[in-house]
Amino acid sequence: MKTNHINSSWGNSIKTYPKIYRPENIKEIIKIIKKKKNFTIQGNGRSYGDVSLNFENLIKTEKLTKILNFDKKNGIIEVESGLLLVDLLKIILPLGWFIPVTPGTKYVSIGGMVANNVHGKNVKKNQLKYYISQIKLLNLQGKIITSSNKKNKKIFDLTVGGFGLTGIIISVKIRLKKVFSNLIEQKIVEFKNYKEFYKAYSKNSQYEYAVSWIDSFDKDYISGLHFFGKHSKTKEYLETKFKDSKIPFYTLAFLKIVLANYFLNKLVNLIFRKYKSIFFKKICTINDFFYPQDKFIDWNKVYGNRGFFQLQVLISSKKFEKFLAEVSFFLKKKSFFSSFVIIKKINEKGKYLNFFGNGFSLSFDFLINKNTNNLVIFFNKMIKKYNLNVNLSKDLITNKSNVNYLKRYKMFKKNILYLDRKKKLKSIFSKRLDL
Repeated sequence: MKTNHINSSWGNSIKTYPKIYRPENIKEIIKIIKKKKNFTIQGNGRSYGDVSLNFENLIKTEKLTKILNFDKKNGIIEVESGLLLVDLLKIILPLGWFIPVTPGTKYVSIGGMVANNVHGKNVKKNQLKYYISQIKLLNLQGKIITSSNKKNKKIFDLTVGGFGLTGIIISVKIRLKKVFSNLIEQKIVEFKNYKEFYKAYSKNSQYEYAVSWIDSFDKDYISGLHFFGKHSKTKEYLETKFKDSKIPFYTLAFLKIVLANYFLNKLVNLIFRKYKSIFFKKICTINDFFYPQDKFIDWNKVYGNRGFFQLQVLISSKKFEKFLAEVSFFLKKKSFFSSFVIIKKINEKGKYLNFFGNGFSLSFDFLINKNTNNLVIFFNKMIKKYNLNVNLSKDLITNKSNVNYLKRYKMFKKNILYLDRKKKLKSIFSKRLDL
């Protein structure tokens, strides 16, 4: 089935009108790829950037949603790539299983999670690739290739975190995590300086998950909240209906004002920080801990018609404070501000286009407006100056001069040529970075 509708990233910053195909099986996919000169694969379109956008042809996997096999005893499940995480959770959670690494939204496709090699709040082994047993990939010649860490490993490594540039992911086999219930033991710790920020990590090392929300930072101080969590060992199960709603009009109007006003944004953040540090739930559901933004399934609307962009970079611990000081100085000088800043401690190995390294990852959300070009120029300079690893699954601003000099990008570009010699798999993202 082919349609022509508007298609956009989750950041709503790029609007496209491609021919959209929604195949129901492999045969239909093969027909499309044989006829079209170029196309992009898209799951549920929840990437912030342009990795799954194309101006010409788009193949959506939303009808490939079957569960092909489920070993309920050992927690190994094989699903088609278009299945949404939310629908997988409805099946596996009541049976005592959970996805080992999850992004901050459950409205992503499993194929999209693999293509982006998503990471989450895990303190250790924080990449989905560790838990993928097998991938079935449809290549450009219409042949299905089975790959894993042991079989066709090169294709496996290129595909996990390859942003759909190696072929069409048909199905994925994942090793699930055993849990006692859908409950999380949560601890929220406030910090008001760098000493408290670092100290909280060492004092709460027993937790499996950690993420930090920052409401203010400068060269001399940092303030915000640490969110720590671990799976509860109680066998009590609180029903999770996953009935998230659309954002109410009055909430939308208020948040739009907050996001556009520096002083109001600071005030709301301060109130939120103080409230959360005192009145937090010590026991919450998996849904509340991992997917708080999903409370409103259309929260991206708060950024208006022009949308927003997110930048996530990884910097070494030694340069962490210096980097934040330089960012703070620039933002204050230009009267800019990020409406949402998240920090995670990461120590991961990887290759090719994956997001990995040792240090702190920082995510900044910026409303797109007349100042955006200045922000893009500044952060591209910072990426090069500090040799930052950029999370390309969220990226929208990195230019090819920042990545093409890196050996791992060159290796990826060289290796995918034998999988796609005619370069039929193209996206706005791959063109932007000349991949």
